[in-house]
Amino acid sequence: MTDQHTVTVLIEIHAKPGQENDARIALLHAIQTSAKPGLVSSTEYEDSNDPGAFYAIQVWENTAAFDAHMRDAAENGMSEATQVLREPPRTTVLHTIG
Repeated sequence: MTDQHTVTVLIEIHAKPGQENDARIALLHAIQTSAKPGLVSSTEYEDSNDPGAFYAIQVWENTAAFDAHMRDAAENGMSEATQVLREPPRTTVLHTIG
């Protein structure tokens, strides 16, 4: 459960054919090894029906922390990690409803 001030983000990546394991390793490595000020939690998933599709659901303290992380990632080597992907990672900021 998140409080009203946190931000939940869905990150979706799709591996190039034959590079599914490399994409899995890159995703986990990026999440586990880089400093992410403001990251509350991250859970990673693989699509059971598409072994090349990976997702991370992250909770951030606020939108500013997530935006700062994305700027830092773009400036510091995200392009190397995305070489095994069919397309750039997709990020979606989610808001609870109801």
